[in-house]
Amino acid sequence: MNKRNLFVRIVAILLCVIMILGVGTAALYAFAAEPVAAAAPATGSQPMLWVVIAVVAAIAVIAGCLVIPKIKK
Repeated sequence: MNKRNLFVRIVAILLCVIMILGVGTAALYAFAAEPVAAAAPATGSQPMLWVVIAVVAAIAVIAGCLVIPKIKK
């Protein structure tokens, strides 16, 4: 049973890393684009804020997957 839990944690961490890479790539393209091309319509939303929130959430999930098992022991 312990090997199964380890496998699930490894898969979860890999998926989080893939999510961080995807969001990070989108962030790099948004920062590297020309200001005119990257300008969002004035709808009141802040697209870069959501990119930053997604990156922080992914990092928090990875940290949780690594820290929580050690705390439970």
